Amino acid sequence: MSILLLLFAPGIFAIYWLIRLQICLSRVRYLVDTYGMDRKKLQKLKCKDIKALRESIDALRHANDAFGLEALVRPYRS
Repeated sequence: MSILLLLFAPGIFAIYWLIRLQICLSRVRYLVDTYGMDRKKLQKLKCKDIKALRESIDALRHANDAFGLEALVRPYRS
């Protein structure tokens, strides 16, 4: 049983890592397509930073704060 675990552990880890990578790339793609952000500027951010940025954008959108949203998005635009 432990031999099977040792054989499958790298595969399971690789699948987990690929899923996390795809989720992060999906967040970047959403920000680029929706708000016209520069992909190169977003690549410098970590996945947690991108998640926090998107949550901040969603909070400002729901609060109807156009000026705050523009101030948040402007540094990442191309």
